[in-house]
Amino acid sequence: MITPNDSITLVPRKRHKEDKRQVPVLLIVGNNEGRTPPANGRLVVFERSLVLGRKPVTPAEPGIASLVLRDRMVSGRHATISRDGDKFELTDLGSTNGTVVDGVVAHPTVKLHDGSLLFFGGHAAVFRLISLNELGAIASELERPLGPVATINPTLAVLCGKLRKLAEAGEEILLTGETGVGKEIYANAIHRASGRTGKFVAINCAAIPRELVESELFGYVRGAHSQAAASKPGIIEEAEGGTLFLDEIGEMAPELQTKLLRFTQDRILAPVGGVRPRRIDTRLIAATSRTTAPGKSTNVGLRADLSARLGAEPIRIPPLRERVEDIGALVSYLMGERAKPFELAAFHSLCLHPWPGNVRELGKVVTSAEALARGGERIMTEHLPAVIAGAPGRVRSSPGRRASRPPPKAVELEELMRRFNGNMLRVARELDRKPALVYRWAKRFRLNADDFRPKDE
Repeated sequence: MITPNDSITLVPRKRHKEDKRQVPVLLIVGNNEGRTPPANGRLVVFERSLVLGRKPVTPAEPGIASLVLRDRMVSGRHATISRDGDKFELTDLGSTNGTVVDGVVAHPTVKLHDGSLLFFGGHAAVFRLISLNELGAIASELERPLGPVATINPTLAVLCGKLRKLAEAGEEILLTGETGVGKEIYANAIHRASGRTGKFVAINCAAIPRELVESELFGYVRGAHSQAAASKPGIIEEAEGGTLFLDEIGEMAPELQTKLLRFTQDRILAPVGGVRPRRIDTRLIAATSRTTAPGKSTNVGLRADLSARLGAEPIRIPPLRERVEDIGALVSYLMGERAKPFELAAFHSLCLHPWPGNVRELGKVVTSAEALARGGERIMTEHLPAVIAGAPGRVRSSPGRRASRPPPKAVELEELMRRFNGNMLRVARELDRKPALVYRWAKRFRLNADDFRPKDE
């Protein structure tokens, strides 16, 4: 999905490694048309100001950059981001289809903060102030992603660089993060980056009955218990020469955690009922979604001594709501060859939803939406769950607008669409209603915004 095309990316000159100045960047979430641009098109760096539009700034001025987009909903000169000292603001340059920042229509200027979400034309982007270290980490990720999708989130990009180094070191690692953030995906990526020749084996400690966990992990010999008619190797042995991923390790019984602690110390494997332990080379990566309140050093359900053996400190994978800039690339990856364009309101919904279920939830939503949209040209808001389809309601007019009006009749809505040249955000602002609702009215009255837009747009 979902990233821009033909953007001009400026990379600042190299500075001393101790330089702590922050660089303003625009991180492109993507667009609603389903195109996947080159990786470097997702990162736009500028110094003094950035002009967004279908045409580059001419003549070029020092410190002024252009983000050029092939998007018919973007005006020739659509909007500009400029800095005043350490503050930034976006100004809509009288664009045909308007600009929205953090759910507020720019009328015409809106202040930006680190993490502001912008909508312009069919595109979405995140404004951030990042360090040169973070900028370098993003560039490295785009060139050689650790996981299946390159991240442009500064925090996760730095984290991926750290994980790549830890992968080569071969030490144990403890990953934390909410359910569905992709802990197993990154554990597998660490295994691939480590160069270990054995298998990657994953086990969910919460899914195995408590009384069977020890036998599953360490294996057992014949006669070890009533069901042991023959010896059976454990999962640790199955992952010899490779990596064993223990998901939800905090659900494991304390006494089994003690045995696992001993294994991390001496790498000696003793199957249940066995008398001949042996040394084995299996790397452990563990994960838990059960964490204590901020500031605590241990994890709920996980022994402090085992947590210490699993790395110097837990490594937290940030939730999807903290890395909105990755949503477009993730949707492209998750949909694969089945990718198709989104209705603009549906695309806004994906960007505005907080995703409590994280990447796992995103995958289920887009897979279901694609199935429901088969036979149609686009994925519409009605193909999304109701809780997500309602997200565009957060787009609101600037303070001081007029009171709400009654729902328009078809003739009135058509006149407004003609007056504002098909700019549905301006129509919604005039009616003081949610853009998603105005889109539904237009669809009900069989009014197409494209019919009212100037031909050159």
